[in-house]
Amino acid sequence: MSVSISQVAVKAGVSSMTVSRVLTGNGSVSDRTRKRVLKVMTDLGYVPSVAARSMRSKDILRSSAGSCFALIFGADTQMADEFFCDVARGAERESVNYSLCPLQVHWQESFSATWPRLQTILSITGMCGAVLAGQFSKGDIEKIQKHTKNIVVIDSPVAGDAGVASVESDNLGGCKLALGHLAERKCSRILVITGPKKHYFSQAMIDASRQFSDKFECIEMVEADFTIQGGKDVIHQLWKNGKRYDAVFSNDTMALGANYALSELGLKIPKEVKLIGFDNIVYGQCSKPPLSTIDIDKAKLGCEGVKSLIELIRGHKEVSEIKKVIPAKLLIRESTI
Repeated sequence: MSVSISQVAVKAGVSSMTVSRVLTGNGSVSDRTRKRVLKVMTDLGYVPSVAARSMRSKDILRSSAGSCFALIFGADTQMADEFFCDVARGAERESVNYSLCPLQVHWQESFSATWPRLQTILSITGMCGAVLAGQFSKGDIEKIQKHTKNIVVIDSPVAGDAGVASVESDNLGGCKLALGHLAERKCSRILVITGPKKHYFSQAMIDASRQFSDKFECIEMVEADFTIQGGKDVIHQLWKNGKRYDAVFSNDTMALGANYALSELGLKIPKEVKLIGFDNIVYGQCSKPPLSTIDIDKAKLGCEGVKSLIELIRGHKEVSEIKKVIPAKLLIRESTI
């Protein structure tokens, strides 16, 4: 037998309206009362009726019976787990404010490989939209749009004229901060280790490097794969070929590999080679020396992605109006000073 909202109210010693406010997050309810009501719900096994809530709600999100959204991570994010784990946590925390449940799925190497699992999620009752984290082609986005119209892309620039909302990391601005810092530290021969050239972050590194080409004696870009091993291999190969640099810039993960390789070669950081990363992952703080880096507020990226999705659903803003940018910040540590 199902438990009613009235039974919860009687057991908790409050009115049915108070229970309703706890459920919706609307209205003024003390933290003590809210916790008591939630405990009674748990004890009695109360499950809110989505249909009933949607019928009596004036909120478009509620009236549409929206209870969950797809949080889809691009295939490229598997090379940056530390970064996107924090993005997911930010999205999760913000979702609580709207009583929404993010359902996570990772994009595979192709749409056909991804579709069976994605189809399951997008067909769930109460699905109200999707937040796409990482790199997606215009074709990928269009295929998802056939199943849900409310879409927000986070971290990356939106591919082409895809007609979706976006919350972008200021990757270009951050890369310019990193190179500007190396210029201030009087570095002259710079090695920039990028990821695959078609990736949006690699493009930001390349664009920034070109803009700073007149600031250094030499600035060389070498492609790797965003992994620790990739950063390590690049350093060993270049030094073996007789190349020499007094500064290295890459993302944090490859910078950790570069740090390891430079140490193996007997080079002192930062005295002989300065090293700066991008992403501010936790392991960079623990390296020896601690890694200077560019910080993007990863939790805020996830949080703003969810907020933007809610703005779309409630009709507060048009898709074209939701173009947010999360700023980059330079964090100077011992690897460059």
